[in-house]
Amino acid sequence: MTFDPDLISRAIVVWTGSGSTPWPARSEDRLISEFGMHLAIDLFAIVCKLRDEFYASDARDTARDLSEIGSLAAAKFRKLHPELSDDSIQAFAWCYTFDYK
Repeated sequence: MTFDPDLISRAIVVWTGSGSTPWPARSEDRLISEFGMHLAIDLFAIVCKLRDEFYASDARDTARDLSEIGSLAAAKFRKLHPELSDDSIQAFAWCYTFDYK
């Protein structure tokens, strides 16, 4: 099954809590509320795969500060997935920098 990149982007933002929580609060329940159980299950698998790709970045080991960590990881991921929205990439960067602060 193929999903629209805009839908995947929205799922990333919803799942991370970006724009609705003060810190990353990754939640499958938000995906279910937003997309329904059946679609949420499929989207969650895609979001997790993309999260793993984002977290494969070595930016946390090479950057000088949190801002650079997020920027480097986001730039690398953006090259791999230009179809995803800036908001979704920033949502992953927000989580990444929070986890590696």
